[in-house]
Amino acid sequence: MKNREAVRMLRWFEEGGNNGDVVISSRVRLARNIKGYNFSYKLEDDDAKKLVKEVQNSLKNVAPVSEFNSYNFDYLDAYQKMGMKERHVISSYLEKQDIAAGFVAPDEDVSIMINEEDHIRIQAFASGMNMDKAYTLADKLDDVVGGVLQYSYDPKFGYLTTLPSNAGTGMRASYMLHLPALAGNDKISGLIPEVGRFGLVLKALEGDNNRALGDIYQLTNLVTLGKSEKEIIDNLDNIAEQIIAQERNLRNQYVTKRKMTALDMVYRSYGVLKYARKVTLSDGELLLSQIRFGLASGLIKADGVDESCIYQLMIGIHPANLLMISNKDMNEEELEEARADFIREHLPSVH
Repeated sequence: MKNREAVRMLRWFEEGGNNGDVVISSRVRLARNIKGYNFSYKLEDDDAKKLVKEVQNSLKNVAPVSEFNSYNFDYLDAYQKMGMKERHVISSYLEKQDIAAGFVAPDEDVSIMINEEDHIRIQAFASGMNMDKAYTLADKLDDVVGGVLQYSYDPKFGYLTTLPSNAGTGMRASYMLHLPALAGNDKISGLIPEVGRFGLVLKALEGDNNRALGDIYQLTNLVTLGKSEKEIIDNLDNIAEQIIAQERNLRNQYVTKRKMTALDMVYRSYGVLKYARKVTLSDGELLLSQIRFGLASGLIKADGVDESCIYQLMIGIHPANLLMISNKDMNEEELEEARADFIREHLPSVH
């Protein structure tokens, strides 16, 4: 296995944001295809390599992409790709591709994926509930890419994409939401069909919708055709605000009516993580979720940090990050030991 460097925590994860007690991040993703190539599903390997090379050569000397870090799957091992997926730099789909490449901003808030489900996926993140910032970042980069590469575009249908559901603006906007109260009260299954009526999808970021890993869910638009970017974002914001209100209401009820039970849960979670010598991923994510809830609800305090630091830990305890830090292969038990060590080292002191 190749030497691997430890993952640097992402700057946008380190920042607090608007409605940060519930909203971890805002993301805009744009799907684009290059004229003259088959869609990715029908792209032969030789053409995929040609596409990757053309896009890389067209963008590598163009600002601001020239300041980005570049990658190519030709020289990345499985753990490096897994680590990028864990940090949301690349998608699960791209991770499975044999031929792929891309560019990533130094802060990893903006990136370009090449040969994803579409030829190009541009994505931008902002901390908290700040979709305007995420959209502005993605839109500016889209102008740069579209200035040197010819997109497949139809005056009637808009941007032509592999999946018809992405046609039109080609934009998917999403919020990453921490919903421990809704999940803990079995409210997620009822919310899913409700948001579906408004053309949105609520789903577990990892795990299943019954109880997502770390109680983290993604709310995203489903329809792009026939809607403007502003209409998509306004609709998403409206539903997100309602979910945020429901989550806060349940949190407040729990803290008000059962404060000692809530305190006991949070401090028990903290105690387990502070002294455990082995931690599974699912246990670690759940216990960190409860600590994040405690910080966000004011049940506990940690000097100089807020709930955003806990999400950094939730990213850091994933397998690829631990493997890159250790720079060696580990079995499951060794990973659990390394995870416990990592948590003890980075868990903030609370009071």
